[in-house]
Amino acid sequence: MKHSDGAGKTSSGRVNRRSFLAAAGTGTAVALAGCSGGGGDTVRIGGIYLISGLAQALGTSSENAARAAVDDINENGGINGNDVEITIRDHGSQPAQTIRSLVQEDNSDLLIGITSSGVGLATAPTIESLGVPFIATDIGTPYITEFDTEAYGDYYESDDGKAALKPNIFRSTANTSHMTYGIAKFIADNYGAMRVANMGPDYAYGEQCWEYFKAYSEGLGVDHEYVASEFPSLGASDMTPQINSVLSNDPDLVFTSFWAGDSTTFMSQAAEQGLFDEVEDVFDTIGADPTVFSALGDTTPEGIHLSGWYWPTAYDNEYNQAFLDKYESMYADENVPSIPGFTGGQTWGAVQTYKQVIESVGSLNSDDIISELEGFTFEEDPRGPVTYDADSHQAQAPVTLGTTSFDVDVPYDGAGLADIQKYTITRDESLELLDGSGLGPGM
Repeated sequence: MKHSDGAGKTSSGRVNRRSFLAAAGTGTAVALAGCSGGGGDTVRIGGIYLISGLAQALGTSSENAARAAVDDINENGGINGNDVEITIRDHGSQPAQTIRSLVQEDNSDLLIGITSSGVGLATAPTIESLGVPFIATDIGTPYITEFDTEAYGDYYESDDGKAALKPNIFRSTANTSHMTYGIAKFIADNYGAMRVANMGPDYAYGEQCWEYFKAYSEGLGVDHEYVASEFPSLGASDMTPQINSVLSNDPDLVFTSFWAGDSTTFMSQAAEQGLFDEVEDVFDTIGADPTVFSALGDTTPEGIHLSGWYWPTAYDNEYNQAFLDKYESMYADENVPSIPGFTGGQTWGAVQTYKQVIESVGSLNSDDIISELEGFTFEEDPRGPVTYDADSHQAQAPVTLGTTSFDVDVPYDGAGLADIQKYTITRDESLELLDGSGLGPGM
């Protein structure tokens, strides 16, 4: 049992939800008549994604999945008889201001996003101050769902802090800790100790992926030799110097954490430099995306291992099929692959989760929604039943890892994923494997 102190924090270090909302004085703590009995009130969702620049394809995929979910909900009677409206904005140069505007100007009752770990951490205090339920669908950093400040330090009070959970923030996708565990586990089971090099984007996500991969490998008892680590700048147009540096160290395996446009750049230039012929395997944390494969076309290297938070053919259930059918019906004629990207399943799931939670509590009261989300299981998620942990607010969802192949049936010219494996891990298992690393599970 957790006991609350005078500051509204539990003995585990987690901020008490009700104390927080009372202090925040949120303006969404009044039930809407339409949501408690049906009527003319509109449920408003605000989304913030990178829908321009480097990650445009990724953010657009999330936007498409969110709009498909809203359309599906409205076609099936809305939420308690009320229509749902969604407003999605680009991060822009001031994402905190954009988020504030979604709530204070657009009157968003609920929020979804964000497309960057760094932006997620930077804007979390703003999201907390607004008091509106927020489900993160696209960010990987484990810090945002790590609640144990006593063990890992408060991210916002110390440069060494790694626990950054805010009481109204949840996450519908697996995080970096989970993703890197899956890769470390696969390598441990199939390769054993190897000479491993790293390449990743030069910011929080890339750095954390490498640290967690090494920590999990050590926890699994695999004594890799780490021979090189390179971090090209985010959005770099030329990665050949870093690729050549990695090659010069003669690795057996290359671990990478590129995504979106960076995945395309890396794989294209690595192929030109002969990297895929020189190493036994290459792994990427979230490079498995239709937009990446479509951009690479027939130049995609076959037989390397790419992960994703979601891959359309990895889940054989009626809810995933319903999502895929809806997505294709809306976007078959658009200039995007007619299957969702690796953020699709959890973005659709987040919006549909809001529907069930609001109908369960019968109002748009933020306190009630947050309370219901803690420990809530969404049975109709495309990835199978997903539970939001009551303490960490992290969705307990699987991650996928597959091999690139041109034998996969995909609605674009390019490769897809074959031989897909799914990995799950509990907080207790993660704590044991990460023991001594100073890294929190975030789950």
